[in-house]
Amino acid sequence: MTTGTGDDVALSRELGFPAVLTTAMGTMIGAGIFVLPGVAAANAGPAASLSFLIAGVIAGMATFSAAELSTAMPKAGGSYFFVSRAMGPLVGTVVGLGAWLSLVLKGSFALVGLGQYLLHFSAIPVIATALVGGVALILVNWLGAGLSGTLQNVVVVVLLAILGVFIARGLFAVDRNLLTPFVHFEWTSVTLTTGIVFISYLGIVKATAIAEEVENPGRNIPLGMLTAVGLVTVLYVLVMLIVTGTLPIEGIGAREAPLADSAQLFLGGLGGLLVGISGILATTSTGNAAILASARFPFAMARDGLMHPKMNEISPRFDTPSWSLWFTGLVMLVLVLLFDVEALAKLGGTFGILVFALLNVAVLLLRRAQPPWYEPAYESPLFPWMQIVGTVAALALIPQMGWLSQVSAAVFVVLGAGWYYWQRQRTPAVLPDYGLVDQLQRVRQVRSIQTKRERLPEPMGPPSTEADREPAGTVLVEVVDGQPVGPLLRIAASLADRHEARIEAAVVSEVPDQVPLYGFVPDIDLDWRAEVEERLASLDAEAELDHVLTHDRDRALTGRIREGTVFALLGWEEHLQPSAFRDTHVDAVLRASQVPVAIARDRGLEAPSHVVVASRGSPYDQAEVDAGDAIAAAHDARLTFVKVLPSDASEERVQNARRYLQEMGGMVTSVAQIELRRADDVERALVDASDEADLLVMGAKRPSPIRQRMVGPLVQRVAEETRASVLVVKGEEPEGYWWEAIVDRFTGDR
Repeated sequence: MTTGTGDDVALSRELGFPAVLTTAMGTMIGAGIFVLPGVAAANAGPAASLSFLIAGVIAGMATFSAAELSTAMPKAGGSYFFVSRAMGPLVGTVVGLGAWLSLVLKGSFALVGLGQYLLHFSAIPVIATALVGGVALILVNWLGAGLSGTLQNVVVVVLLAILGVFIARGLFAVDRNLLTPFVHFEWTSVTLTTGIVFISYLGIVKATAIAEEVENPGRNIPLGMLTAVGLVTVLYVLVMLIVTGTLPIEGIGAREAPLADSAQLFLGGLGGLLVGISGILATTSTGNAAILASARFPFAMARDGLMHPKMNEISPRFDTPSWSLWFTGLVMLVLVLLFDVEALAKLGGTFGILVFALLNVAVLLLRRAQPPWYEPAYESPLFPWMQIVGTVAALALIPQMGWLSQVSAAVFVVLGAGWYYWQRQRTPAVLPDYGLVDQLQRVRQVRSIQTKRERLPEPMGPPSTEADREPAGTVLVEVVDGQPVGPLLRIAASLADRHEARIEAAVVSEVPDQVPLYGFVPDIDLDWRAEVEERLASLDAEAELDHVLTHDRDRALTGRIREGTVFALLGWEEHLQPSAFRDTHVDAVLRASQVPVAIARDRGLEAPSHVVVASRGSPYDQAEVDAGDAIAAAHDARLTFVKVLPSDASEERVQNARRYLQEMGGMVTSVAQIELRRADDVERALVDASDEADLLVMGAKRPSPIRQRMVGPLVQRVAEETRASVLVVKGEEPEGYWWEAIVDRFTGDR
């Protein structure tokens, strides 16, 4: 393979299932297994084993998500690559730099631990051993991922064999009296301890960083990672039971090596030797896995333009990311020389939990957004509940992590964001070229298409004949004495034809409260009434005129919208200026109705030849599309779907919008055209798009807790300025409106 940069550069696939399994286990089984049992037991007693179990279950949930992402995107960079493709380069950079730094710190910690364990067998200074060991592991990784994987396989297998001996002998040495009471303190101590021990599992997602070098990733990655987290969870639970079942709880937290002290009781001198060898192997395994995985983060980020291009170069001789590997390795060695790496390594815990949560969120986003390239060979079960519960459970651990760890996570976020914006100044064309806003838009559009497929009629359905058609519902249209009714009835007829419904035209006369309804004779223009009845008789649909006397126009109209009403249609009366919609009968009907409602503003609408539908891409604009398509189909008119995007919209967002409009165009009965406009002035863009049309269809605004308007200011202004007639439509009340409100806030849709 030649040295180069860019997406055409690929790492050779040399790692199989054993390498994935041992890399994942190696990042989890480290010096912590010799220290954490004492800390955990001091906090929760024998029930600390439950803390390890709960932490393992939470880690397993993230592992399901990580495995799915790895099979969909088997690329170097792991969590960085996944999050960047799901949420854009800003969030990806924060995760990439933070995950890289926390893994580098963990690797430095492991190298110092290696020196400390070798000190039991030689007089070589700890730092010297750490530096020599670090250089050796860098060389092993530089010589090829296959060699590194082989070393990892051997180390982890031997380590598991020794721990297997410890568990096999230790289970028979457990004193059940020491395990009673099992919950030595309160149950809250179990949850608090879960946050402390969760750091033991953070390495599992780091194994995804080598996904690009795994052969048959669709099988080996999920199998290796899930097996690893399962085995390590069982291992930690059994080790915890043995330690608390052989050592008294009193004073256990003060022991420097509780595992060694426990082994000494039932293995004698052999136990001390085995624990010493285990410590060397565990730290070697952690250090090797840290170098192998962490070097892939700068490599992947450089490929996206977020690091120096040198970091993306691959050794032509060994097929390894040489610059990234040596840079990462040297940073580890410098940290060994300059800092208390044990304290620094512990600070990465909170950020690691954030990464776990973001991996779950990434799966939620990508499954909902359905980008064309997202085709995982393995899919996480129990979607979306697995991801939702995993995210909530992971975030719930953060308060247990200590304020220093929480502050460090915040620092990682600030550093990552700062690096991204600085790098954007130097390299504007970073990848991916879309962000979180674009993905949220895509989620909305996918949900919108799914909703429309369920509710819109089949595009090529056979038309019903007069002989076999029975009205399936009612289109209610309010007609006002003395006002033109032609346009309203044409629209009502189109909707009735679409829904195979009858038309009920209602003229409402409001009677003063002090006047009884019985015997009241309204003053109605008889010529106008005759014209209405004549027009109703000329329609193809079954239609009737009903005169309603009432003391309350609002209640009368909302009361007429009963079961079987498929659409309600009102006129935009001239006295209803934009600022006067609140507290009118129109406002009351819009709020109270559980069926689609439309308000028509007539500007001489006859038989329309061009209908424009302004779509927001929401799941709830189905009523707008339905109405626009029904009117266009009834009059054989041209139908155009218009969407306005910000002038700085990314290409991904433009393509998403185009795909959405094309899919929507394929679901309507009319021949539809699409029109995308980029503009910062949405109002002007919609006016320009509709000026040459006969009818513009727009959606009503759903009220927020602060702004209670159903017809928003944008719709009002466009309706005032356009030369076309306007139909403002409110669909069925959506479920989960809070989600739509949040997306609107992020995306700027109005």
